[in-house]
Amino acid sequence: MAIEFEVHVVNAIHLRGSIIVVDIVLVEDDIALRKSLADCLDVFGHRVTEVGSAVELYQLMASKAFDVAVVDINLPHYDGYSITQHLSEQSDMGIIITTVRGSLEDRVRGYESGADIYMIKPVDPEELSAAITSLASKKKTPLREGKEQANAWQYSAASLELTSPNGCAVRLTRLEALFVDHMAGSQEIVVGRSAIAAALGNGVSASSFRNMDAMLSRLRSKIVVETELEFPLSTVQGAGFSLTEKIVRQD
Repeated sequence: MAIEFEVHVVNAIHLRGSIIVVDIVLVEDDIALRKSLADCLDVFGHRVTEVGSAVELYQLMASKAFDVAVVDINLPHYDGYSITQHLSEQSDMGIIITTVRGSLEDRVRGYESGADIYMIKPVDPEELSAAITSLASKKKTPLREGKEQANAWQYSAASLELTSPNGCAVRLTRLEALFVDHMAGSQEIVVGRSAIAAALGNGVSASSFRNMDAMLSRLRSKIVVETELEFPLSTVQGAGFSLTEKIVRQD
């Protein structure tokens, strides 16, 4: 393994001058494999950010943009296909799936979910770097500094309104506003149901959780009707909720 890595280092030194530096997010729950790939891609001159799950990825994307996502299929909570579909619908980044699942059915499903490239593990780091560079150069999207804030969901505590990225304002009830404000201000990747119930002024009980679920169902429906966009909230089974996009609080 060490000799193999040294070969990639030597190759990277020769190629570094012609490599486009790409901002990559690497989504892989196998920590050893993730760090090995990240080290190799770093040697090739790319900037790599590592995450181990969809929840971590969505939280990270609320404040940072990437050029290419490298996504494993077998992940906790949400599999790589659902991540790929979400990324292809909500961003302009290139998407590469890396997986041991190499059947025709799996590959077709990968491309149908939005993948640009489907690679079977074990993946050679030099080939992966070349694929990333090629994909990024074809995308050629402009620098997106400041774009996240301009196109973000925005919440106003003064007017109790949630404004979508397409400019549609949704008037919130008091409880809906408390929920949105708590999610937007939380530093946690996943916000627990008990913490939300407390923020809403309710006790921790089965009935309060049912009321919360009913309120969220109405909120999701209202947002879709008034903005034609899905509320960027993901339910993490057995844990709580996580925002899939940043909500900017306007105090």
